[in-house]
Amino acid sequence: MADHSHSETNPVTSTPHDEASPGTAEAAVRGVAPAADPKQPVAYVLAEYSTPEALVKAARQVYQQGYTKFDAHSPFPIHGIDDAMGIKFTHLPWFTFFAGGLGIITATLLIYYTNKEWYPYLISGKPLFSIPSAAPVMFELMVLFAAITTLLGMLALNRLPLFTHPLFQSTRFQRVTNDKFFLSIDARDPKYKSEKTIQLLTGLGAEYVETCHKEASAPLPWAFRTAVFLGLLLAMVPVSMVAWKRSTYSREPRIRVIFDMVSQPKKKTQTTSTLWQDGRAMRPWVEGTIAKGELKADDAFYRGLKPGGLNAVAATTVSMTNLVANQDGAAAAAATPGAPATPPDPLDKLPWIEDFPLEVTPELMKRGQERYNIYCATCHGLGGVGNGLVTIRAIELAEGTWVPPVTFHSEGLRKQPIGRMFHSISNGVRKMPGYGDQIPERDRWAILLYVRALQKSKFAPLSDVPPEKVNQLTDVAP
Repeated sequence: MADHSHSETNPVTSTPHDEASPGTAEAAVRGVAPAADPKQPVAYVLAEYSTPEALVKAARQVYQQGYTKFDAHSPFPIHGIDDAMGIKFTHLPWFTFFAGGLGIITATLLIYYTNKEWYPYLISGKPLFSIPSAAPVMFELMVLFAAITTLLGMLALNRLPLFTHPLFQSTRFQRVTNDKFFLSIDARDPKYKSEKTIQLLTGLGAEYVETCHKEASAPLPWAFRTAVFLGLLLAMVPVSMVAWKRSTYSREPRIRVIFDMVSQPKKKTQTTSTLWQDGRAMRPWVEGTIAKGELKADDAFYRGLKPGGLNAVAATTVSMTNLVANQDGAAAAAATPGAPATPPDPLDKLPWIEDFPLEVTPELMKRGQERYNIYCATCHGLGGVGNGLVTIRAIELAEGTWVPPVTFHSEGLRKQPIGRMFHSISNGVRKMPGYGDQIPERDRWAILLYVRALQKSKFAPLSDVPPEKVNQLTDVAP
């Protein structure tokens, strides 16, 4: 490099302007740096100025000469540099404006189609779509879209991120953040001529001019290439696992959040086990034993029978078996003339209790009404006459498979022992399934208490009505 303190001039060797050679960088004033690497093409011509005024003057002259791809570098903002360089108004605000509008449109369509088209929920007469209620979301998406677009647009318009630049080759350019001012012209500018451009900059008072060449790309180290290759392979592992799981079936959950619950040290039903001689994981009941807490010795409360009633149940087992056998058509046909078509029900002979085995209270009645409406009213109706919603629907379908439930107000059920009715709820009768596994014993008695109240309300005499309630009665008889 030539010392900028010398005032002598050296002749310039003429070379084609489109070639970068050491002679091209030999200018005629104060100091010009020779080309650093003639093997690489010139990327920029860099000129150094000592004052901001000189930089503004040089920028204006360069712009007037028709250059468009040049830039000014300063440690602080300089007033008037934009006009001198002919910098036009940026398009970034337009990007921000249209992105904000797109955010408003996106929020509006999202709320409209979600609330009105896809998931229309009617809540207290409120409109399915309302601008005031949607305004906060519209504002948030407007700000979000505008902010992200502004950031990405700024990076794109400035060609960022840029990890290296040819100007970084100049050691003098490092003082641009301190006390020096620089003007750089891009070699891709249509007006760029190597020798002519250097002479222009030196003629505009540049203290130092140098050319910055494009950096040669060095081959990537083998370790880096290997690491990238292995990283790509590892990145394909989760993608492959997702594709595999989506295309196959599994009895296990996709993600095991709680391992102790997924992999439990237990044996499931109908599986084998090596712990037992018979190879079964499920163990049969141990003969002569009862599970703790399952003795249920109170026959009246748990079975609706008088004390000792279980002995009578055992005695009628054979009779009940014969009852099922006699229901066969062939057996009925073979019966002797004059014999009853259906033998008597053995359950009628059991010692059923007549009174409730627990204290009758208003709370128990209220509980029974609540449980009745949940489990019984769907078929038997709220009044117990067999007109529940399920019954009405079954009659409308007229498929011939529905057996209408009996009315609780029939004479047979009104006179039936309360223990027998408890047995029907617990174990089922005809097509009605048993509810012993769903309804606790106390709730079953509560339901029966409410059923007895319904039965009495249908046939109660006027004397059973409290005097203060008599005037509230209405005669509905024809």
